[in-house]
Amino acid sequence: MIKFSHVASQIALALLLLLPLTAHRALAQALPAASAISTGFSLPSAAGTMQYAVSASESVSSNYLGDSGIASSTNLNGDLAFITSSSRAPFSVVFSGGRSWSSSDQPSYNYLNLSLSQTVTAQRWIFSLSDAVNYLPQTASTGLSGIPGVGDLGVNPVQTGPTPAPTSANPGQGVLTGFSTRVDNTSSLSLARQITGKTSFNASGSYSLTRFLSNSGSSTVPSSPGLDTDGDSVNASLSHRIDALNSLAGNFAYSRNTYSGTSSGIRQPGFSSQTASLQLSHQFTRKLSASLAAGPQWTSIDSPGLTPELSLFANLSATFTGEFSHASVNYSRSSNSGFGVVGGAISNSVTFSTGRVFDRVWMVALTAAYTQTSNLPLAATLPFTFHTTVAGVQVSRALARTLSAYASYTLQKQSNQGTGAAVDLFSGLSNVAGFGITFSPSAVRLGGHS
Repeated sequence: MIKFSHVASQIALALLLLLPLTAHRALAQALPAASAISTGFSLPSAAGTMQYAVSASESVSSNYLGDSGIASSTNLNGDLAFITSSSRAPFSVVFSGGRSWSSSDQPSYNYLNLSLSQTVTAQRWIFSLSDAVNYLPQTASTGLSGIPGVGDLGVNPVQTGPTPAPTSANPGQGVLTGFSTRVDNTSSLSLARQITGKTSFNASGSYSLTRFLSNSGSSTVPSSPGLDTDGDSVNASLSHRIDALNSLAGNFAYSRNTYSGTSSGIRQPGFSSQTASLQLSHQFTRKLSASLAAGPQWTSIDSPGLTPELSLFANLSATFTGEFSHASVNYSRSSNSGFGVVGGAISNSVTFSTGRVFDRVWMVALTAAYTQTSNLPLAATLPFTFHTTVAGVQVSRALARTLSAYASYTLQKQSNQGTGAAVDLFSGLSNVAGFGITFSPSAVRLGGHS
């Protein structure tokens, strides 16, 4: 395995070094002036199409997955996404997964993310059923797969569940762990009803779970089970379009989380949250929009002697979408399940992502997130706070119409004040550098419209 990883790294490095010499000639020979050029995997932009990609890469990391040394890994990653052409009942799938082989004491692992969505339109009613499952060696960090260095930075993870969902989904970046294999699944059902030309009603419900699997890790990277979590939520909102640029919505959500297992020897009680909020959305231009939602949030812990806690729920977001670039920024404050690390938490999170295509053949993607996570107050448990920062950048260059090369860098930093976590928390600074090649053909047509 070490020999294979070393050879793969030499091949990838040689291709990157030859890139300036070969890219222009390859493009000139293989690409007509108006043909689409791939700089990596992207989600389908039209109904009735499918996109797929395969990436081979080498990554070098320090302190990743709790390993204090320098490690190298060979990665094989696949992505696939499609949406059917039906206008009344569109069905969509997004998949990302692969395997990472380590050449050191760091464990090798498989990973995958799968999202399914089915929408049915019946007169003024719209019904949507979705499910998302992932299997990861630690908390998701960057890219579509959640694994740094595999070449999918700049492709945003698919969101499932109620929208807006102030309590049913974990906001922002999750608390990072060491090597702790986990399975997360979220299933949701939503419906929307157009009452008038400007007013609509929306309702949804979701169920989510987190399960930590038993594995041995490695001699230098221990594995520890976290808190298995079950959560459910319901959400209802009434929205009204004031004019062509402004809309207002009132929202109420209820969520509940329960736990199995213990944190620092203390069994974690469940808790519930109720959130009432107003949301104002504004379209500044055709490319730029923003929304602000805020309101009170009441959190009740299933523990004798504790009264409901009143806090602020807030969500502020802005999105820019251009022909060759996109950017989004989001701030959120809300209760959440605790990411399998603690029995309930409140997080303040700021996230930013952007991407831009230069000269048709260059693609630069950047993402950054900072999250402060504090545990809910609980008797016999000292308060503790996590500070989590994740940032990544990826540069891709087209080699031919369907082939591109990339180089990426991801930084993960986390510190915590206090104790009480059930898993081996990541602490300190981690660096992951990756480089590889991606084969991504043009979109494939799936059939006619219906």
